[in-house]
Amino acid sequence: MEGKAGTRRVVTFLTREELDFLDKMEKDMLFSDCKHVSRSKILENMAELLAKTQMSAVGVKSNEELKQRMTEAIIKMYSQQPAREPKSGGQNGKL
Repeated sequence: MEGKAGTRRVVTFLTREELDFLDKMEKDMLFSDCKHVSRSKILENMAELLAKTQMSAVGVKSNEELKQRMTEAIIKMYSQQPAREPKSGGQNGKL
C-alpha cells in the first residue's frame, strides 16, 4: 500500500448514509473538474482539518459528547477565519 511516510491503515464501518455522503462528494469532485479523490482521501482530509482545530477529547464520556466537541471546535475555527470571497467555477459558482 502506497502512502505518506508514517501512515497507518484504518478500517472503519460506516452506515449506508455516511457511505452515500462520501460517494456523493467523490462524484461531485470528479464531475465538476475531472479530478478523482477517493473516499479514503476525503476521510484523511477531514481528519487533518479536525486536527487543525486543536480540539481536546479529554474527559469525553460519550459519542454524542465527542460530536458536540467536534462541532464546537469546527465552528470556533471557522469563526476565527477572515471572510473569503467565493471562488467561481463548479455548479452555479458553488464548490
